[in-house]
Amino acid sequence: MTANIRTRRNPRRPQRPTFVGLLTILGLALGAVPALSDPEDPWDYEKYDCLDDRWNPFDENGERTGATPEPGTDEWALYDETHVACTDQRDSDRNQHPLPDSARSAATYGTDPYREPADHDGVRFHVEQLNITDIPPVSSAEAYRPCTTAPDDCPDLPEGLERFDGPYPVVIVMHGVIAQDIHHRFNTQTFAENGYIAIGVDGYGAGYVPGLGGPNVQRCANAGDVIDWLASPASGEWGELADLSRVALAGHSQGSGCALGYQGDPRVHAILAWDGGDAVGAENCVGDAPCQPIMFQRTDGGFSSPRSYADGYPEGRDRGQAAYEDGVARGLDVLHLTFRDTVHTDWNGRGSGLTGNRLHEQATNYYNVAWLDRHLKGRLVVDEAGEVVTQHGRSEAEERSFRQEQALSAFDRLTSKVFPAGTIDKHNISMGFWDPELAAQSGDPFFGGNVPYRIEGTWTLERLSPFYRSHCTLSVPNYRAGADGGPGSVEAAIADSGVDGDMRIGGCVPLLRTGPGQAGPSQVR
Repeated sequence: MTANIRTRRNPRRPQRPTFVGLLTILGLALGAVPALSDPEDPWDYEKYDCLDDRWNPFDENGERTGATPEPGTDEWALYDETHVACTDQRDSDRNQHPLPDSARSAATYGTDPYREPADHDGVRFHVEQLNITDIPPVSSAEAYRPCTTAPDDCPDLPEGLERFDGPYPVVIVMHGVIAQDIHHRFNTQTFAENGYIAIGVDGYGAGYVPGLGGPNVQRCANAGDVIDWLASPASGEWGELADLSRVALAGHSQGSGCALGYQGDPRVHAILAWDGGDAVGAENCVGDAPCQPIMFQRTDGGFSSPRSYADGYPEGRDRGQAAYEDGVARGLDVLHLTFRDTVHTDWNGRGSGLTGNRLHEQATNYYNVAWLDRHLKGRLVVDEAGEVVTQHGRSEAEERSFRQEQALSAFDRLTSKVFPAGTIDKHNISMGFWDPELAAQSGDPFFGGNVPYRIEGTWTLERLSPFYRSHCTLSVPNYRAGADGGPGSVEAAIADSGVDGDMRIGGCVPLLRTGPGQAGPSQVR
């Protein structure tokens, strides 16, 4: 059972669960607290609908039934006005939070007080703070890993979160300029809760003061140094638990450029590039060192303030097309997504900019996790002798089946038009909107009224921008039929937006899906 969020002026808005309902029900059962009414969302959705596109909605079958207003019309002006307002939505929520001075000081600039690692260590995940003496010459890093199936590990793991035993795929996260590893806790913590070792590395540069922020420049070599450290005896338990045959790099802004610079590096198997360029091609992506599959995530706003499109669509509306075409030519999976009503600093999490999109964290992490699951957990590893490398005592046939199921599950999420239940909301413990009644009832005036945002059951494609086109080309090799994922592999699933398509209109359309052991199509959608 769950509670629903109340809205003041938008009865059309989909109901969405909160953590509050279960807590209230438990309290009532124990006779501890009186019933709470549902948290009330203060946003005026009748004026600015940041959830749905009222001009271009979906029907019950997931088909668009309207049309985007024409530039130059009054409707277009309101379209643009809504975009600007929704880009500032999270900042409006943040200003309502009565945080203590300790949560607003320079030492906590840009951090989310609800994601303090020490509060969740041994509960939701395990975390260790590493420094330059641990991973020389990486200045510092936050390293996360999942809770295991051991009976005494994470005894209070929240319901819905999973346990995982190693070895774990690895994700290394690199921040951009004027940022720190702490700004990506909503990524690294979520990755750990999904079965990954996630290491957020801190760069260094002129003016950087540990703990205080400043112009902290990312050091691109950090990612390679972390990989080499994990491969060395010096890494200890971290290295023993790391599956270095499944490594991804993620980066924002300058950190995205750093991640893209590892194209062709055989130690890296997938890339997440967060608003830092669109380049698939690299000079070293040739021969035995091909480029890796890449998911690009881009903003439709400015750096830290909204961008208006009052005069029409922006130049470069098809900026993702070149990356898409390059990916198709190389036989790579490529997703190029531009997220609706966002700014560049949204990828820094809470507090780093003057604006913020409410649903950005959940929407981007949904795609992040699915991409990692497709290209790390869904990767079949074959050694130099051509033998399949197995784990957890699986036979070769079982390993092939397991990896294909992982890849197909991720494929289904990447192509879904709706955020499925049980996938991403359970990972959101970040700052949301503030409910005074909930705060009063909780007895915690500073942190007790927080209501994290929820997206499950809403349209995935409504989170994509109408001002830029998003593209995809996706595949799943048919491991069960003997494919190894290399060039020319028989494929179990294919999806494509087409070069002239737009994911926001039609999605990433599944074209081929085979059954177990089949080499040909058994389902065409």
